[in-house]
Amino acid sequence: MDLPHRDRVSSMSFSCLTTIILLLGSVLASVEAGGNDTDRLALLEFKARIADPGGVLNSWNDSSHFCGWYGVTCGRRHQRVTVLDLHFKNLSGVVPSFIGNLSFLREVHLYKNSFHSEIPPQFGRLFRLQKLILYRNLFSGYIPSNLSHCSNLLVLDLGENKLKGNLPAELGSLSKLQILILEANSLMGNIPPSFGNLSFLQNFSSSFNNLSGTIPEFFGQLRTLNLLFLGSNKFVGTIPLSVFNLSTLTALDLAENQLEGGLPNDLGFTLPNLENIGLYGNHLTGPIPESISNCSNLRFFEIALNNFTGKVPSFSKMRGLYWFNILANNLGSGQSADLDFLCSLTNSTNLERFVIEDNAFGGTIPDCMGNLSITLSVFVLRDNYISGTLPVGIGNLINLEILDMWGNNISGNIPSEIGNLNKMKVMSLSINNFSGQIPRSIGNLRLLTKFDLHSNNLYGSIPSSLGNCQNLLLLDLSINKLSGNIPPKIMGLSSLSIYLNLSQNSLTGSLPGEVGNLKNLDILSLEGNRLTQKIPSSIGSCISMEGIYLQDNFFEGPLPSTLSSMRGLQVLNVSNNRLSGQIPEFLGLLNLTNLSLSYNDFEGALPTKGVFKSVIATSVVGNKKLCGGLPDFQLPKCDYERRRISGAAKILICIMSSLVGVACILSFSYLLWRLHKKNASASSSSEEGRSHVSYHSLLKATDGFSSTNLLGMGSFGSVYRGLLDQTQSIVAIKILDLTHHGASKSFIAECEALRRIRHRNLVKILTACSGFDFNGNDFKALVYEFMSNGSLDDWLHPTASQYKMRSQLSLLERVNIATDVACALDYLHHQCETPIVHCDLKPSNVLLDDEMTGHVGDFGLARFLPEATHKLLANQSSSIGVKGSFGYVAPEYGAGSAVSTKGDVYSFGVLILEMFTGRRPTHDIFQNGLNLHRFAKAALTDRVEKVIDPNLLQENQDSEKKRTVAPDGNYKSCFSTLECLGSIIEIGVACSFESPQERMDIGNALTKLQGIKKKLLEFIAIAQ
Repeated sequence: MDLPHRDRVSSMSFSCLTTIILLLGSVLASVEAGGNDTDRLALLEFKARIADPGGVLNSWNDSSHFCGWYGVTCGRRHQRVTVLDLHFKNLSGVVPSFIGNLSFLREVHLYKNSFHSEIPPQFGRLFRLQKLILYRNLFSGYIPSNLSHCSNLLVLDLGENKLKGNLPAELGSLSKLQILILEANSLMGNIPPSFGNLSFLQNFSSSFNNLSGTIPEFFGQLRTLNLLFLGSNKFVGTIPLSVFNLSTLTALDLAENQLEGGLPNDLGFTLPNLENIGLYGNHLTGPIPESISNCSNLRFFEIALNNFTGKVPSFSKMRGLYWFNILANNLGSGQSADLDFLCSLTNSTNLERFVIEDNAFGGTIPDCMGNLSITLSVFVLRDNYISGTLPVGIGNLINLEILDMWGNNISGNIPSEIGNLNKMKVMSLSINNFSGQIPRSIGNLRLLTKFDLHSNNLYGSIPSSLGNCQNLLLLDLSINKLSGNIPPKIMGLSSLSIYLNLSQNSLTGSLPGEVGNLKNLDILSLEGNRLTQKIPSSIGSCISMEGIYLQDNFFEGPLPSTLSSMRGLQVLNVSNNRLSGQIPEFLGLLNLTNLSLSYNDFEGALPTKGVFKSVIATSVVGNKKLCGGLPDFQLPKCDYERRRISGAAKILICIMSSLVGVACILSFSYLLWRLHKKNASASSSSEEGRSHVSYHSLLKATDGFSSTNLLGMGSFGSVYRGLLDQTQSIVAIKILDLTHHGASKSFIAECEALRRIRHRNLVKILTACSGFDFNGNDFKALVYEFMSNGSLDDWLHPTASQYKMRSQLSLLERVNIATDVACALDYLHHQCETPIVHCDLKPSNVLLDDEMTGHVGDFGLARFLPEATHKLLANQSSSIGVKGSFGYVAPEYGAGSAVSTKGDVYSFGVLILEMFTGRRPTHDIFQNGLNLHRFAKAALTDRVEKVIDPNLLQENQDSEKKRTVAPDGNYKSCFSTLECLGSIIEIGVACSFESPQERMDIGNALTKLQGIKKKLLEFIAIAQ
């Protein structure tokens, strides 16, 4: 029976639908099989392109399905790769483009490996990707902009690679992104405005890059943001107020930028959930808001290296605080209550680090210090104005590892309870007013590595219990009033390797033979004590020692022959002792760069090899029995053989001597006549009309050359402050010590130099005295204009007594002084009738008047150069040996080269670098080929602020780079103080090259300094 038409149609439709479903299933199965093969081939291609030293990819072979391979996760439904996790497996190589074929990938974890080359742009094809984590690899090149196609991306972590270029604006379209980490790359430019569209962003980290511009306001609109890390970039301007309204924010790191302005007063109320705040290394000003006490969750507080001022508020609610660092600001007022906030920190039971170094805190340390958490490991009060005593409660802080109170006014005894701190590693109480004895309990600190008590008023003996500190690397007890013998246990500390400094005390007895145990020590300083007997021969075992300073003691006998084994020795100073015998030849075979044997009783011939070739590096003055050596030492010739002289020869010698004497008298009379005639003709000239003073006048002017009037001591004598009766003016009087070799010739050279020159930046000589004292001894003196502000050296490196009485030189003052010195040298080299080379330019020879104007002085080593040649004048060639001061003398002089203006330029370059880095050329870090020139030159290609004197970096400038509004309403870039400092360092480097031919001419240096000074003055005018 035939079916109805409708039923036939329905049956046919069902049959067709079944057929279609079967066909589609077959096609899908085929596609899925193909997709699986695509994933497998992509993974094998990945394996083929990378190095796998650990064999973690050995399972990637055909013996098993790729979904079972190590680090691979597949979806259950389609058996396609969804997760590739190979983090921290020591893999390296290039990620192939085939990664883009894994189209079902949702997560990629390749972090902590060594993948290099560019990030494959094929990642942009993975539209299902949610997490791409590539941090801590070696990826280079640019961030692929087509990562914006991964519209489902939640986490993008490209931190700690070598990526460069700008941030792609396209990433702002990743609307679901929650975590964006780009830190520790070389990215640059501004943060694109499009990033303001990342409305679900929770963590944004781009620290340690070269990003610049201002911090965008849009961060305040990202209402889910809780971590914002922008530290160590080049951001300028102020912190947007909108950022402080992000109530969700728990961590804010803006450290090491060039930000200015202050913190809002309500910070603690608008950011109540704040846990970490890092603002160090900016130019922020104003007070710490009192409202910060409301941030009860605060754990990390770091605002060091800014210009914050005022009182530190209470931190009593912050029980979880573990890090507190306000170093290098202007906090405090020098008043008694400055440290009251310390007591509020007793509630912080997790406190580990407390640093308030380099501020203006005064008053005493409150007794509540002993109630701070026993978790405290670092306690630093260094460089403030803190007075009073050290509370005995210090002994309660039993986990303390670093205690630093350097540079305060703390007095009284060091509490014996300090011996309870048996985890202590570094302790510095130097440059204070501690008195009493060093507690014996110090011997309990057996983990101590650095112990520094220098520049106090400690007395008594050195406790032998210090010998228990078997981990000591550095021990400095210098500049105290310690007495008694040096404990042998101290000399037995073989751990000492940096330096041992017991200098400038009143120690007596001999140097213990245990000194030979200091086999790892670099520097041994015992100068300025009362040590006696011979230098022990065991010192020769100290094969690592580079510097030995034993001057100003009473050591006697010969130098031990064992010194010959100290091949690493560079500096040996045994001057002003009672050593005797011949100077050993082996000293010339050592690698000495500085040798001082002065004022002993050495005799015989001076060696001529090694260090003895340089009169700059070697000092032997005050040894009256020495002879020979190179001519520059000006020692008498050694008379090895007394020859018999016949009677006739004696008569002939007498006759010749008489004739020579008569000739000399006649010549001298003629010279006096000519001089009298010349003076008479020039009597009207004020330049030649100086009055002369007598020995008696100078004796009276200085109150009998009283030590209270002593200003300083130089190479050939002492300088006193005096009041001359004739003019009732205060003067500086240089008394020559004529027992020094070359002193008389120095007097003549200086008179001759100062007679010929006149310049506002040269010290003015008023008169001279050449005669006899009341005992008939020769007496020579020079009287100069008095410089009320002392020497540049006093300002750059103040002593402990000067440190708190004298403010630091500002940037403008230093630029002015540098320009003054350049003016003086330019005059000497290019504007004098006969060019003059100073030969001893250094900070102590630059004097400052009432207005801080620089004047170059001390011409005792000056040389005259003929205009047409670079040869020495005949009457100057043998007058004074080429000398100077170690660290400032041009290298070519040590090799015997003739004096030239280029030598002064070298000294000027070193002086400039010292002025703006704050480091002497003889600083301890300059060794193993590193010197001040190389130190500064390296910073020019990196970050010049690394070498700048911290006092300059901390100046309270309005901003690092000022911008001001021009009349037309546009912003105009004015000046950068950091650029200024960089330009000055460049001048110092250009003047101090080792090769004279490479050095800048002083005239060019002067022009550049004058240009910098002009810009700096404009900058200051606008800033005000």
